[in-house]
Amino acid sequence: MTAASYPLARFPLRWYDATFADPALEREFQADEARSTLRYTRGAILLAIVLFQLFMLPDYLFLPTQAFLHLLALRLAVNGLQVLLILATFHPRLQGQRLLIMQSAALLVGLGALVALAILPTPQREIMIEAMVLIVVGIYVVLRLTVMRATLVVTLLLAAFDAIFLLQAIGSMAQFVVSQVIMVCAIAIGLFSSYAIERQRRVAYVGRRQAELQARALEQTAHRAAEAQLRAEQAARVKTDFVAHVSHELRTPLNAVIGFGELLERQIFGPLGNPKYIEYAHDIRESGQHLLSLINDVLDLSKIEAGRMELNWESLVPQEVVRASLVLVSAQANARRTPIRVEVSDDLPLLRGDARAIKQILVNLLSNALKFTPSGGDVRVAAEVEDDGVLFTVSDDGPGMTPAEIEIALTPFGQVSGMVAQSERGTGLGLALANRLAELHGHPLEIRSVPGRGTRVSFRIPRSEGAQPRLL
Repeated sequence: MTAASYPLARFPLRWYDATFADPALEREFQADEARSTLRYTRGAILLAIVLFQLFMLPDYLFLPTQAFLHLLALRLAVNGLQVLLILATFHPRLQGQRLLIMQSAALLVGLGALVALAILPTPQREIMIEAMVLIVVGIYVVLRLTVMRATLVVTLLLAAFDAIFLLQAIGSMAQFVVSQVIMVCAIAIGLFSSYAIERQRRVAYVGRRQAELQARALEQTAHRAAEAQLRAEQAARVKTDFVAHVSHELRTPLNAVIGFGELLERQIFGPLGNPKYIEYAHDIRESGQHLLSLINDVLDLSKIEAGRMELNWESLVPQEVVRASLVLVSAQANARRTPIRVEVSDDLPLLRGDARAIKQILVNLLSNALKFTPSGGDVRVAAEVEDDGVLFTVSDDGPGMTPAEIEIALTPFGQVSGMVAQSERGTGLGLALANRLAELHGHPLEIRSVPGRGTRVSFRIPRSEGAQPRLL
């Protein structure tokens, strides 16, 4: 079981020793810490050796020769055992026993101090009593033992200290009480410090593991997102290639159908005999042209979505673009008996854009305006100068749309129900395609519509660099 199995956001710690309440998590923490703090373990034992040897200096200065030699032998024996403990930490099988090795090192230092206390002459015993205070604090703070293990070691050493003090009558009862108070203070300071350190180590461990899990989750999410994006791009390429191939295959026979339908309608090679044939030929031609327009719109929209739509940037005269667009919708305007008012200034600057795309935007917008405007209504196309180019506007006095309906209308194949007769409903591509083509020129469509009061659609085309107003 790993830490990932635990709810790391809520890690219960035992109140009395700041260890994890879950034994499995505590073992995992100890194993992880043993690997990262092995160098620290060796350093802690070396520090104990150095500190133990530092007391040799006052021994040499203040002790009789015989007592000094006894303590020298004791220090060398203790330090020799501690060196063996350091060497034991290099053994692969003993690296999991880090806490036991550190306990042993702490006991050796404390036991060495107690033996020294027992064999020293009375005047020098006070030095070892003060050394025991440092040893107690060091066991709690320097060695990374758990609170319970450190307290066990200190309790054993303090019991041995009291026994030696009382049995050898090292001092008066008042001195014993004072030494006990000092030891209790040292234990309290060390216990509090050890508790805080151990708790903080586990909190930091949980935070680190939580960060690792989050980083791993983010990495997996990013990897999945990259794979999904790659699959989406591949699917888009396949779709675009499929649409382009199918469109090409459909256009050739469809153009033939339109051409033959027009020949039959115009009776180029002689009369058909029955007027119904002419009517059917007219329906064939119109249906073919509608289907060809649909195929072209689908292909253009697919190219834009796949990022393959390339605009032919050139300098354009806005008045000519508007006139060419009006020619393409004139038949529809005449059929609906709805004239188109043109409000285009003669001093517009040259534009920089794709002529076919801009005309397609205008044609789609005008076609929609004519479709949704009652016969004889008001449809207007305007163009005016803006700071960065020309603003084209197509408006009508049709039924208008709500914000939610505008959103639907801008979606490919989205159609607002109930706005036109079923027979006049299109494919739902016109406005969506016009919006995408406008975006390619730098600005999406701006649609303002009020139900019952009509619709106004605008788009901006940038002016050609360095172009001045053109007078026609």
